[in-house]
Amino acid sequence: LGVSAPAPAEASAREAEATAPRNEAGRSQARPSVADVVAVDMAAGRSNLGPRESLSSLTDEFRFNLKFGEKVRHLEQRGYIGWRRIRGDGNCFYRSVGFGLLEQLIVSPVQRRMSFTAVLHDRLAALRFADAEQASAHADFLGRIARLRSGAGWQEPPRSGAEITAFGLLYRCLRDPKNGSDASLIRALRRLTADYLLAHQNEETAEGSGITFNDVCVCSDYDSVDDFCNRVVLPDGRDAETLCQQALPAALGIAVRIAFLDREAAKEANFQDFGLSEVGGKDKPQQWQPLVHVQLRPGHYDLLYWREASSESDRVAAAAAAAAVRARSPRAQAARARARPPTLGAEDFQELELMRPDIHKRSKPGFCL
Repeated sequence: LGVSAPAPAEASAREAEATAPRNEAGRSQARPSVADVVAVDMAAGRSNLGPRESLSSLTDEFRFNLKFGEKVRHLEQRGYIGWRRIRGDGNCFYRSVGFGLLEQLIVSPVQRRMSFTAVLHDRLAALRFADAEQASAHADFLGRIARLRSGAGWQEPPRSGAEITAFGLLYRCLRDPKNGSDASLIRALRRLTADYLLAHQNEETAEGSGITFNDVCVCSDYDSVDDFCNRVVLPDGRDAETLCQQALPAALGIAVRIAFLDREAAKEANFQDFGLSEVGGKDKPQQWQPLVHVQLRPGHYDLLYWREASSESDRVAAAAAAAAVRARSPRAQAARARARPPTLGAEDFQELELMRPDIHKRSKPGFCL
């Protein structure tokens, strides 16, 4: 009888156990944890993504760095409940944002998913690849996005075996480096980033700054935006730099919040938003926009989870709608008449809690972003 090869997770567990410390009798002192197995998988290039974990495992990884542990506890105070390991091969920023976006779309209501993926599909369909193999892989990737646009799942579920959820199909597909969808996703996101920078190279990086994207590239020792894209954005495995953090969310039409877990002495993590100010607006106060949370440690990005996958975008949209209603209320008009500044503290948050009882049950009073 032939002996089948062990599954990747089983092989990883065996490898982790083989390298574990042993006692005098030669026995392993402790069985490898899930985190150990995932770390072995990623280091060996067998996995692009890890399972969702609690923030406690993130603290455990840096238990000898007290400042880092304080920053993780600050994340918990801000409402974050978990994280996901992302393979660190130079593509971690694009993989984090890309998977985080697709995950939100998969778990979103069908109509919301269909509406946003229609726009996403059009943006991706405009990309052209000269290499025939890359063009074929991109066409297959577009087919998966088209399935989401039509209300279907990421791919057809297997006809045999245990039932797999819609998210499970996405996770298994993008987790496997041999599948090809991960490479297609990263390649497309890099192209979208480059195209955005080239199209907006003479525009200001921030309103009123007077500094254009081209100015930033030249001051960073690149000849131009085109040179920056050819050397930093387009090559596979090249780490994302600051302009990429701004350009990718704008190119996708989403928002990205980055939590910086650096080595600074401060006890709290710093946050920076890209694209979040574009959520809603005067004309469309209830427009939904995906918001992806990522953490940046020195040289590496991982995914973060704030309560539920899509609740943050719901909260922002609800807050915008509530603000529009309050602006027309007699109370707001009287406040303006007294030249009283708008309240953006606990009073507004309590009103939001009444609108969203599901948030009220999970939130701590006084929490604000």
